[in-house]
Amino acid sequence: MVTAESLNFDVLQIIFSYLSPPDLASVSQVCHSFLAGALPRLYRSLGFYHNQAKRYPRIVTPFAVVTAHPNLAAHVQNIDIRVIPNTRVKQRTLPDPRFFRDCISALQVADYLASFTCTIGSALAPLLPFIQLKSRLHTLRIEAHLTEEQTKLVCQLRGLHSVTLENASSAVMNALPNWAESLKTTLKHLTIHASPHLNRTVLQQTIKHLPKLRELHVIECLGVSHVDVLSATEHTPLLEGLALTVMESDFTCNLPRTSLTALKHIAIELIVSKLSQEGGSTTLPSTLVPSLLSLTRFTHLASLALRLSDRQPFPPSLIEEIVEMHGAHLRSVRFMGFTLGSQGLESLMECERLEKLAVSVPAENIYTFSSALAGTATLHTLLDMVVHGAHGKQMSLTTDRVRVLLEDVPSLTRVVSGNRLWTSRPTPYGPEMRLERMKSSRGTCFWFTAPPECRYI
Repeated sequence: MVTAESLNFDVLQIIFSYLSPPDLASVSQVCHSFLAGALPRLYRSLGFYHNQAKRYPRIVTPFAVVTAHPNLAAHVQNIDIRVIPNTRVKQRTLPDPRFFRDCISALQVADYLASFTCTIGSALAPLLPFIQLKSRLHTLRIEAHLTEEQTKLVCQLRGLHSVTLENASSAVMNALPNWAESLKTTLKHLTIHASPHLNRTVLQQTIKHLPKLRELHVIECLGVSHVDVLSATEHTPLLEGLALTVMESDFTCNLPRTSLTALKHIAIELIVSKLSQEGGSTTLPSTLVPSLLSLTRFTHLASLALRLSDRQPFPPSLIEEIVEMHGAHLRSVRFMGFTLGSQGLESLMECERLEKLAVSVPAENIYTFSSALAGTATLHTLLDMVVHGAHGKQMSLTTDRVRVLLEDVPSLTRVVSGNRLWTSRPTPYGPEMRLERMKSSRGTCFWFTAPPECRYI
C-alpha cells in the first residue's frame, strides 16, 4: 500500500507542479515529505504586489519569512518587487523602513538568485549594492531612472542573459553602449521601454556589441524611429524576436534593407496622434503594415502582435496578405486596438497551426463571430482584448455567450476575458464548462513579448 510518506520525491515534484501557491502551502502541512517537496517551489520566487501592499503590515512578507528562516534562502531564485508599502511619519507618507530592511536581509542570504525585478525606481537605490554581489544573476528588469552613481553600480553587473530597462534616464542611456560591450558574450535579450533619452547613436553603438542577441524590444522610445531599430538589426543575425513602435510621423518612411531570416516573433505598435478622417473612420496608410511584414516574408513567423493607439477596423485584405506570407507557421496572433470583421476572421482561420488568438470579441454579435471561427481545427485559446474607453455601452462575455463559442469551435478549450477564465472539456453530452477567477497579472509581463508556446530562448 502506497502512503504519502513513501512517495518518491520526483513524483511529488510532478504532482506539486499542478498546484497553485495557496493549495501548495496547504498540502505542505500534510506530512514531512510533502513539506520537504513543497518548500523549493514555495520559496523559489519571492514577490511583493499591489494586493499584498494593501494588507501590509497585517501580513508577513515573504522577505520577512526568509529573513527569519535563512535556511529557506537556498531555494530563492527569483525576486519580483512591483510596489513598496508606505507608512505615515509625522503627517508624511514614506516608504516603510521595515520592508526595506527585510528585502535587504533576504537579498544578502539569497546566494542562488538568478532573476531580479524591481519596477519601482525609489526602491532600487538601497538594493543595488546587494544585487551586485549575486554572481548567478542572469535576468534583470528595473525601472532605470537612475543617477550617474547608481548607473555605475548597475553597469558593474556581468554575465546577464536578459536586461529590461524601463523609463531609463540619460545617465543609463549614455552608459549603455559600454555596458553592452561587457555583456556581448552573454546577453540574448534586451528591452528598452519608454525611455525618452534613447537616440539613434546610442542604439547603434549598443546593438553593434551584441551579435548574439535573440530578442530586441524598443517600445515607446520617441527618440528613435522604427527605421533606426530596423537598421540596427544588421548587427544581430540570430535575432528571433523583435518589437518596435511606429509613430504617425514615420508612417511613410522608406524601410531599410535588412535580413531577418531567423525571426519568429514580431510585435508592432502604431501610435497615431492626429488621425486622418475618411468617411468618419480613422485609417492607416494601406502599405504600412504590409511593408513592415514584408521584411519577414522569408521567415517562419510563429507569433504576431499588432497594437494601435486608436480603435479602428483591420482591413481584411491585410489579413489575407498575412495569411499568404505566414499562414503555414503562425501559432499566435494578437490584435490590440483593432476590430476584425467576419471576412478577416475567416481568412485568419486558414492558418494551419493557429493555436491562440487575441482579439476584441463582439459579445453583441457572438453568433456571427463564432461562425467566423468555425473553420479552424487547431485554435484552442481565445483572449478577449477588452477595449477600454470605447464609446457607448459595452457588452461583456457571459457564460451563455462563451457556450456558443465552444459549441461552434470544437477545438476551443480556453476563453479568457479580463480576470475570467472559461475552460472546457468534451463529454458525450457536449462541452463541459468551468469558470475560474484569475488573479490580476497587470504589469507583470509586456504585451509585446512572445507567448510561452512560441518562445525560443
